[in-house]
Amino acid sequence: MYRLLIVDDEPVIVNGLVLLFQDNSELELEVCKAYSAKEALEMAQKMKLDILVSDIRMPQISGLQLVDEITYYWPHCRSIFLTGYSEFEYVHEALRKNVDNYILKTEGIELIFEAVKQAIAKLDEENQRRILDERARRHFEIAAPLLKTELLRRMTDGEDLSHLLLQPRYEEVCLQISLEQSAFFMIGRMTLNEADRGHELRQAVQRTFLNYLPSSIKCECSVINDDTLLWLLQPEVELLGRFQANASTELHWNGITQYMKGILELVQNEGEELLGVHVSFGISANLQGSWDRAGQQYEQLQNMLKARAALGQTMIIADLEKADPDEEKLYEHGRMEQDEARIFVIDQIQRYVIENLSGDVSLTAIAEEVHFNPSYLSRYYKQATGHNLLEYIQTKRLEGAIHLMQDTNLKLNEIAARVGFDSHSYFTTFFKKKMGVTPQEYRNSLAESS
Repeated sequence: MYRLLIVDDEPVIVNGLVLLFQDNSELELEVCKAYSAKEALEMAQKMKLDILVSDIRMPQISGLQLVDEITYYWPHCRSIFLTGYSEFEYVHEALRKNVDNYILKTEGIELIFEAVKQAIAKLDEENQRRILDERARRHFEIAAPLLKTELLRRMTDGEDLSHLLLQPRYEEVCLQISLEQSAFFMIGRMTLNEADRGHELRQAVQRTFLNYLPSSIKCECSVINDDTLLWLLQPEVELLGRFQANASTELHWNGITQYMKGILELVQNEGEELLGVHVSFGISANLQGSWDRAGQQYEQLQNMLKARAALGQTMIIADLEKADPDEEKLYEHGRMEQDEARIFVIDQIQRYVIENLSGDVSLTAIAEEVHFNPSYLSRYYKQATGHNLLEYIQTKRLEGAIHLMQDTNLKLNEIAARVGFDSHSYFTTFFKKKMGVTPQEYRNSLAESS
């Protein structure tokens, strides 16, 4: 499923487009929205974006500038501009930036739908091209140098990498990673139905990962003990600077891991769709100044992924810094059966939605809470409950709104905010669609019946 982001500084336009896209059964999209370019950039740092539909004229950051920033994070994202102006300089600049389409707002929704369909077709074409490239490269696999593989294996066994590199045996090993700067490692484990294709599929997953990894992150990769993929990663200075907390020099490391999870989502989805393999990932903490802890973190991530795989969870993104030790004990071998684990996860998901109804209940946010791939989360929830997760969230928002109207004297815009609507008009449209009356009409009926 592709993710569409709609950006405009006029909430009425954004909310209207969101509803129209959600009601269009021909387009299978996860639709997101932002009311400013700044908000859109914050979202781009947290989740992968496939299609951008944006106003070209916005305060502070224009649509043209927004395209530059988003393509820094997601180079494959297709862009469509909406505008009330047909001025030549905008058209010329949009074409120069290889924007897919340029549509006047007065031209109607059908042209926008058609532009998005064309963008989807281009994304599908790019995916198909990658499939063909992958098939062509399968005969030219390149193994990692043996010494480097040995070095990384010893690191995962608990030896301090900074000490290992001082040994004469490894003096000719050249790592792209600087141990004096922020760095981390990731592991990947696959669920294989065909054991004899294990080596081939591991190489394919490695290549898929490297295809999506931006040049702003340096990488060393290897295979550990024939069943675990390992990546040693280091964000470059410019990328780190983009994740500094406000104007301070403090590094917002959680921002780096969230960006990484967006990349892993792409890898997992392609692995499932093109290779027929499920891949789970584990992300370590920042190892700068603590390379002696790499082995311990490797063992913890291995245990997390193995325990979840034994319980039928096959597309995990485990973040060591967000792991709850008490929760992980429940996943230890023999503590839970698959049915119990399923109930436990569904309860986690539903509890998170209820507790965060006024905040972020996107697939990405919920998936991070339970260490799932966002697409896998949606499928897992439906298989376990028989219901769509979006329907559950909407039901809880509706129930919450009705409860607050019945039991409090809060203003309707305050109720809207408490159940997760940042626009009162969007809340009114949602409520009327579900209940057949507006929130004000519903509240009036309560007063009349009391």
